[in-house]
Amino acid sequence: MKIWINRAGQNLGTFTEEEVQRGLSQGQFVATDLAWQEGMDTWKPLSEFPSLQMPPERESAPSTTPPLPFAPPVSPTALAIAEGQEEGPAWEQRQTLGILKALVQTWKEVLLKPATTFSNMKSTGGFTSPLLFTGVMFVIWAAFALVYQLIGQWFLALKGSSGTDSSTMAAFGVGASAFSVIMILFSIPLMLAMSFVSAGITHFCLSLFKGTSKGYEATYRVIAYSYSAWILTVIPCVGGILAGVWGLVCTIVGLSRVHRTEGWRAAIGLLLPAFVCAAAGLLIALMLYSAGRSANN
Repeated sequence: MKIWINRAGQNLGTFTEEEVQRGLSQGQFVATDLAWQEGMDTWKPLSEFPSLQMPPERESAPSTTPPLPFAPPVSPTALAIAEGQEEGPAWEQRQTLGILKALVQTWKEVLLKPATTFSNMKSTGGFTSPLLFTGVMFVIWAAFALVYQLIGQWFLALKGSSGTDSSTMAAFGVGASAFSVIMILFSIPLMLAMSFVSAGITHFCLSLFKGTSKGYEATYRVIAYSYSAWILTVIPCVGGILAGVWGLVCTIVGLSRVHRTEGWRAAIGLLLPAFVCAAAGLLIALMLYSAGRSANN
């Protein structure tokens, strides 16, 4: 778990417990430096951390830091709200606001103010609300995808109707539409399941780079509410690109705020699986190409 360290009102940074212990031994930190970590109500001197061993020669170092509750260096709101007082986004208050208003307000909060929204987001409370939000976003995406697909099929049917029997074209259109509806209905539960898998992979990769300060649920909540970007898919042609890019931005900001880590750690944790898959695909393609050339020779 990360530890924030402050000396005389100056932020010294965020460190792991091992790094703090090494810093104490090397003289980088002293026992009177104030520190804070997740779950603490206020800042305390390092000497009051039971898991840290104070070097004897530095245990009596004169105190130059008044015991004031400084704000956390990475997230200014981390001590302004206690863990149990986190709230938002608006979807968490849908019983009071109403589903439609909470949905629209959540889109605005996540897409326009991701840093503030995820700094105040509830990191605990169960998976029901974020899972329901994810489902709603998938349904909205599926509805618009189906509409655009039906419009495309209708356009193709009109374009080819001059040389084809109209009843045949109508039957083809109905059959294609029914197939599209069935595929989308099957894809929604699959995508909901994949959201849990995606969050698990991201959380694991983020932990590899020491970028996690909270559990898997917090990571899942960030990813779930970042699906707000999918509302941009309603824009024809470029909506998918906008949704993908802005969704990545919101997720990276959200992970860095919720886990109180650096943005580059959040970005690597999120994008590493894609890079690994791309590298593996390229390697397989090269192997198949080499095998094909060898067979031809």
